[in-house]
Amino acid sequence: MVQLRLNNLLLIISAVILLLLTRCEKVIDVDLNDAGPTLVIEGNLSLNDSTVKVKLSETGSYFGNGQLQKISGAIVSLEDSEGNVFSIEEKEKGLYIYDMISAVPGNSYKLSVRYNDMLYSAVSFLNPKVRIDSVGYEKYEKTRFYEEWYRINLFFEDPPGKENYYRINLYKNGKLMSTGVNLIVFDDSGLDGKFIHVRLRDQRFSKNDRVYIEMMAIDKPVWKYFSTLRDVADLNPGSPAPANPISNFNNGALGYFSAWSCDTKFIIIK
Repeated sequence: MVQLRLNNLLLIISAVILLLLTRCEKVIDVDLNDAGPTLVIEGNLSLNDSTVKVKLSETGSYFGNGQLQKISGAIVSLEDSEGNVFSIEEKEKGLYIYDMISAVPGNSYKLSVRYNDMLYSAVSFLNPKVRIDSVGYEKYEKTRFYEEWYRINLFFEDPPGKENYYRINLYKNGKLMSTGVNLIVFDDSGLDGKFIHVRLRDQRFSKNDRVYIEMMAIDKPVWKYFSTLRDVADLNPGSPAPANPISNFNNGALGYFSAWSCDTKFIIIK
Protein backbone atom coordinates (compact mmCIF):
# COMPACT_ATOMS: atom_id res chain seq x y z
CA MET A 1 0.00 0.00 0.00
CA VAL A 2 2.83 2.33 0.92
CA GLN A 3 4.66 1.37 -2.28
CA LEU A 4 1.53 2.18 -4.35
CA ARG A 5 1.19 5.63 -2.79
CA LEU A 6 4.89 6.29 -3.41
CA ASN A 7 4.53 5.29 -7.06
CA ASN A 8 1.51 7.59 -7.47
CA LEU A 9 3.45 10.47 -5.89
CA LEU A 10 6.38 9.92 -8.26
CA LEU A 11 4.00 9.93 -11.23
CA ILE A 12 2.47 13.23 -10.10
CA ILE A 13 5.91 14.85 -9.60
CA SER A 14 7.07 13.64 -13.03
CA ALA A 15 3.96 15.06 -14.67
CA VAL A 16 4.48 18.45 -13.01
CA ILE A 17 8.16 18.56 -14.06
CA LEU A 18 7.24 17.64 -17.64
CA LEU A 19 4.61 20.39 -17.72
CA LEU A 20 7.10 22.98 -16.43
CA LEU A 21 9.72 21.94 -18.97
CA THR A 22 7.17 22.18 -21.77
CA ARG A 23 6.24 25.69 -20.71
CA CYS A 24 9.90 26.72 -20.46
CA GLU A 25 10.52 25.57 -24.02
CA LYS A 26 7.67 27.65 -25.44
CA VAL A 27 8.89 29.98 -28.19
CA ILE A 28 8.38 33.68 -27.36
CA ASP A 29 8.00 35.98 -30.35
CA VAL A 30 9.64 39.40 -29.87
CA ASP A 31 8.81 42.13 -32.37
CA LEU A 32 12.07 44.02 -32.95
CA ASN A 33 11.56 46.67 -35.59
CA ASP A 34 14.52 46.92 -37.94
CA ALA A 35 14.53 50.72 -38.11
CA GLY A 36 15.28 51.96 -41.58
CA PRO A 37 18.17 54.25 -42.51
CA THR A 38 17.94 58.01 -41.94
CA LEU A 39 19.52 60.75 -44.05
CA VAL A 40 22.22 62.81 -42.31
CA ILE A 41 23.04 66.24 -43.79
CA GLU A 42 25.98 68.45 -42.80
CA GLY A 43 25.70 71.71 -44.73
CA ASN A 44 27.91 74.78 -44.37
CA LEU A 45 27.86 78.10 -46.20
CA SER A 46 30.98 80.09 -45.35
CA LEU A 47 31.10 83.83 -45.96
CA ASN A 48 34.87 83.74 -45.49
CA ASP A 49 35.72 81.48 -48.42
CA SER A 50 32.45 81.92 -50.40
CA THR A 51 31.88 78.16 -50.49
CA VAL A 52 28.95 75.82 -49.86
CA LYS A 53 29.90 72.32 -48.71
CA VAL A 54 27.34 69.60 -48.09
CA LYS A 55 28.12 66.13 -46.76
CA LEU A 56 25.42 63.48 -47.19
CA SER A 57 25.34 60.14 -45.44
CA GLU A 58 22.85 57.61 -44.16
CA THR A 59 22.57 55.86 -40.82
CA GLY A 60 22.57 52.07 -40.77
CA SER A 61 19.60 49.98 -39.65
CA TYR A 62 19.10 48.79 -36.07
CA PHE A 63 20.85 45.53 -36.92
CA GLY A 64 23.52 47.16 -39.08
CA ASN A 65 27.10 47.99 -38.15
CA GLY A 66 26.25 51.53 -37.06
CA GLN A 67 28.52 53.19 -39.60
CA LEU A 68 27.39 56.07 -41.79
CA GLN A 69 27.19 55.33 -45.49
CA LYS A 70 28.08 58.13 -47.91
CA ILE A 71 25.24 59.11 -50.25
CA SER A 72 25.67 59.60 -53.98
CA GLY A 73 23.19 60.79 -56.59
CA ALA A 74 21.22 63.31 -54.55
CA ILE A 75 20.02 66.59 -56.05
CA VAL A 76 21.30 69.47 -53.92
CA SER A 77 20.53 73.17 -54.37
CA LEU A 78 20.77 76.47 -52.53
CA GLU A 79 18.35 79.40 -52.77
CA ASP A 80 18.96 82.85 -51.30
CA SER A 81 16.32 85.28 -50.04
CA GLU A 82 16.54 87.21 -53.32
CA GLY A 83 15.35 84.18 -55.32
CA ASN A 84 18.70 83.13 -56.80
CA VAL A 85 19.11 79.34 -57.05
CA PHE A 86 22.46 77.54 -57.19
CA SER A 87 22.93 73.88 -58.14
CA ILE A 88 25.48 72.17 -55.90
CA GLU A 89 27.43 69.46 -57.70
CA GLU A 90 28.74 66.20 -56.30
CA LYS A 91 32.55 66.31 -56.28
CA GLU A 92 33.08 62.90 -54.72
CA LYS A 93 30.83 60.32 -53.11
CA GLY A 94 28.90 62.01 -50.31
CA LEU A 95 30.46 65.47 -50.85
CA TYR A 96 28.69 68.28 -52.73
CA ILE A 97 30.40 71.65 -53.30
CA TYR A 98 29.61 75.02 -54.86
CA ASP A 99 32.55 77.42 -55.13
CA MET A 100 32.57 81.21 -55.29
CA ILE A 101 29.05 81.99 -54.11
CA SER A 102 28.40 85.69 -53.50
CA ALA A 103 26.98 85.34 -49.99
CA VAL A 104 25.52 88.49 -48.43
CA PRO A 105 25.25 89.06 -44.65
CA GLY A 106 21.65 89.74 -43.72
CA ASN A 107 20.29 87.25 -46.26
CA SER A 108 18.67 83.90 -45.50
CA TYR A 109 19.68 80.77 -47.40
CA LYS A 110 17.66 77.63 -48.01
CA LEU A 111 19.46 74.34 -48.62
CA SER A 112 17.40 71.63 -50.33
CA VAL A 113 18.29 67.96 -50.78
CA ARG A 114 16.21 65.59 -52.90
CA TYR A 115 16.98 61.94 -52.28
CA ASN A 116 14.91 58.77 -52.71
CA ASP A 117 11.85 60.80 -53.77
CA MET A 118 11.97 62.85 -50.56
CA LEU A 119 12.73 66.56 -50.29
CA TYR A 120 14.59 67.83 -47.24
CA SER A 121 15.25 71.52 -46.59
CA ALA A 122 16.58 73.89 -43.95
CA VAL A 123 16.95 77.68 -43.76
CA SER A 124 19.84 79.54 -42.14
CA PHE A 125 20.39 83.28 -41.65
CA LEU A 126 23.84 84.69 -42.46
CA ASN A 127 25.03 87.08 -39.76
CA PRO A 128 27.83 89.61 -40.29
CA LYS A 129 31.28 88.81 -38.97
CA VAL A 130 31.95 89.71 -35.34
CA ARG A 131 35.57 90.74 -34.91
CA ILE A 132 37.82 89.27 -32.25
CA ASP A 133 39.42 92.13 -30.34
CA SER A 134 42.32 90.12 -28.95
CA VAL A 135 43.48 86.69 -27.79
CA GLY A 136 45.77 85.98 -24.86
CA TYR A 137 46.77 83.20 -22.51
CA GLU A 138 47.44 82.77 -18.82
CA LYS A 139 49.79 80.38 -17.09
CA TYR A 140 48.86 77.84 -14.43
CA GLU A 141 51.72 76.58 -12.28
CA LYS A 142 52.60 72.93 -11.83
CA THR A 143 50.72 71.11 -9.03
CA ARG A 144 50.62 67.60 -7.60
CA PHE A 145 48.09 66.66 -10.25
CA TYR A 146 49.04 68.68 -13.34
CA GLU A 147 52.09 69.86 -15.16
CA GLU A 148 52.44 73.55 -15.98
CA TRP A 149 49.76 74.54 -18.48
CA TYR A 150 48.15 77.52 -20.22
CA ARG A 151 44.56 78.62 -20.82
CA ILE A 152 43.39 80.67 -23.80
CA ASN A 153 41.34 83.86 -23.29
CA LEU A 154 39.40 85.60 -26.04
CA PHE A 155 37.96 89.13 -26.05
CA PHE A 156 35.38 90.71 -28.35
CA GLU A 157 32.60 93.30 -28.40
CA ASP A 158 29.09 91.93 -28.88
CA PRO A 159 26.95 93.77 -31.48
CA PRO A 160 24.16 95.56 -29.57
CA GLY A 161 20.42 95.46 -30.05
CA LYS A 162 19.91 91.85 -31.16
CA GLU A 163 20.38 88.26 -30.08
CA ASN A 164 23.77 86.89 -31.09
CA TYR A 165 24.95 83.29 -31.17
CA TYR A 166 28.50 82.03 -31.44
CA ARG A 167 30.52 78.89 -32.04
CA ILE A 168 34.28 78.70 -31.48
CA ASN A 169 36.58 76.24 -33.24
CA LEU A 170 39.81 75.85 -31.29
CA TYR A 171 42.84 74.19 -32.91
CA LYS A 172 46.03 73.02 -31.20
CA ASN A 173 48.95 72.38 -33.54
CA GLY A 174 46.53 71.91 -36.42
CA LYS A 175 44.13 69.56 -34.61
CA LEU A 176 40.55 70.61 -33.86
CA MET A 177 40.04 70.32 -30.10
CA SER A 178 36.52 71.72 -29.67
CA THR A 179 34.49 68.62 -30.53
CA GLY A 180 32.14 66.31 -28.63
CA VAL A 181 31.79 67.35 -24.99
CA ASN A 182 34.26 70.17 -25.72
CA LEU A 183 32.07 71.91 -28.31
CA ILE A 184 32.10 75.66 -27.66
CA VAL A 185 28.78 77.40 -28.33
CA PHE A 186 27.22 80.29 -26.45
CA ASP A 187 24.92 83.30 -26.81
CA ASP A 188 24.90 86.87 -25.53
CA SER A 189 22.12 86.48 -22.95
CA GLY A 190 22.64 89.24 -20.38
CA LEU A 191 25.65 90.54 -22.31
CA ASP A 192 24.04 92.40 -25.20
CA GLY A 193 26.40 95.01 -26.60
CA LYS A 194 29.06 94.41 -23.96
CA PHE A 195 32.77 93.66 -24.14
CA ILE A 196 32.94 89.91 -23.57
CA HIS A 197 35.77 87.86 -22.07
CA VAL A 198 35.59 84.17 -23.06
CA ARG A 199 37.68 81.83 -20.91
CA LEU A 200 38.39 78.64 -22.85
CA ARG A 201 38.81 76.45 -19.78
CA ASP A 202 38.33 72.99 -21.26
CA GLN A 203 41.57 72.85 -23.25
CA ARG A 204 45.07 72.85 -21.77
CA PHE A 205 48.01 74.15 -23.76
CA SER A 206 51.77 73.96 -23.34
CA LYS A 207 54.71 76.13 -24.31
CA ASN A 208 55.30 76.36 -28.06
CA ASP A 209 51.79 75.16 -28.89
CA ARG A 210 50.39 76.80 -31.99
CA VAL A 211 46.81 77.95 -31.39
CA TYR A 212 44.33 78.86 -34.12
CA ILE A 213 40.88 80.20 -33.25
CA GLU A 214 37.76 80.64 -35.38
CA MET A 215 34.88 82.60 -33.83
CA MET A 216 31.79 81.96 -35.91
CA ALA A 217 28.63 84.07 -35.93
CA ILE A 218 25.75 81.58 -36.30
CA ASP A 219 21.96 81.75 -36.08
CA LYS A 220 19.74 80.42 -33.29
CA PRO A 221 18.67 77.08 -34.87
CA VAL A 222 22.32 76.16 -35.48
CA TRP A 223 23.25 77.22 -31.94
CA LYS A 224 20.44 75.00 -30.67
CA TYR A 225 21.69 72.05 -32.76
CA PHE A 226 25.26 72.24 -31.46
CA SER A 227 24.10 72.92 -27.88
CA THR A 228 21.99 69.76 -27.87
CA LEU A 229 24.77 67.83 -29.65
CA ARG A 230 27.13 68.78 -26.82
CA ASP A 231 24.54 67.78 -24.24
CA VAL A 232 24.12 64.37 -25.88
CA ALA A 233 27.89 63.83 -25.94
CA ASP A 234 28.10 64.81 -22.26
CA LEU A 235 25.70 62.11 -21.05
CA ASN A 236 27.34 59.60 -18.76
CA PRO A 237 27.48 55.92 -19.79
CA GLY A 238 24.40 54.12 -18.55
CA SER A 239 22.14 57.14 -18.94
CA PRO A 240 18.88 56.69 -20.87
CA ALA A 241 19.31 56.85 -24.63
CA PRO A 242 19.20 60.53 -25.63
CA ALA A 243 17.12 62.10 -28.34
CA ASN A 244 18.90 63.24 -31.48
CA PRO A 245 20.27 66.81 -31.55
CA ILE A 246 17.64 69.31 -32.69
CA SER A 247 18.05 69.57 -36.46
CA ASN A 248 16.88 72.53 -38.55
CA PHE A 249 15.98 70.16 -41.42
CA ASN A 250 12.43 69.00 -42.03
CA ASN A 251 11.05 65.54 -42.89
CA GLY A 252 13.09 63.68 -40.31
CA ALA A 253 16.61 64.31 -41.61
CA LEU A 254 19.41 64.48 -39.09
CA GLY A 255 22.20 67.07 -39.09
CA TYR A 256 22.20 70.80 -39.76
CA PHE A 257 22.64 73.57 -42.30
CA SER A 258 24.62 76.61 -41.15
CA ALA A 259 25.35 79.88 -42.93
CA TRP A 260 28.14 81.56 -41.01
CA SER A 261 30.86 84.18 -40.97
CA CYS A 262 33.92 84.09 -38.76
CA ASP A 263 36.93 86.00 -37.55
CA THR A 264 40.21 84.24 -36.78
CA LYS A 265 43.29 84.67 -34.61
CA PHE A 266 46.57 82.78 -34.38
CA ILE A 267 49.06 82.76 -31.51
CA ILE A 268 52.05 80.75 -30.33
CA ILE A 269 52.40 80.17 -26.60
CA LYS A 270 55.86 81.29 -25.51
